[in-house]
Amino acid sequence: MLPLLTILLALGPAALTGEAHQSSGTVRPCASSWNAPATVPKKQRPKNAPKEVQDAPACIEFSSSALDVQEYLQSYSRSQRWTIVEEHVLEDSWNFSLAINKDELLKATKALSNSEKVEWRSGVALVHVSSIALPDGFTRTVVRARFRGYGEPGDKFAPPREYWELESSGSFEASVVSALKAHFKAEP
Repeated sequence: MLPLLTILLALGPAALTGEAHQSSGTVRPCASSWNAPATVPKKQRPKNAPKEVQDAPACIEFSSSALDVQEYLQSYSRSQRWTIVEEHVLEDSWNFSLAINKDELLKATKALSNSEKVEWRSGVALVHVSSIALPDGFTRTVVRARFRGYGEPGDKFAPPREYWELESSGSFEASVVSALKAHFKAEP
């Protein structure tokens, strides 16, 4: 009996209450309510207000620390040879601008659904990855990306623009989450 008591005390309060933490390498989807809209009603927009560009956030939860997740993502970006133009790194978040070519821009956005005809040259992905420790020992990681497309308008009489804000298709965010899943599921 004494050895069992010693083991339970060594494991801490979680063992006594039946709330054992998941082992390393455990991955789960985020709860369906993680991205629910705020309960505060938004102001009515005028009818002629421009449509807001939406990001397509992706979410996943791991039984690893926020620092482990952020370190792996930065290692992953180097292995993918991403052209990171600007970045701001913290222990639990990473904001960066990623230069992308025309094909990557078209794959990652809904650029073709844009009513304006544009001959795209390149783009930039403005990415925010945040990792938040949850009370049950998991870390929630959310990936959000916004895109800017650079190109020439098909209408020669249209006023020149520096760039176009483009809506994400969600494919970039999904690819980052997929890489995270593969890595953290593979851990022993």
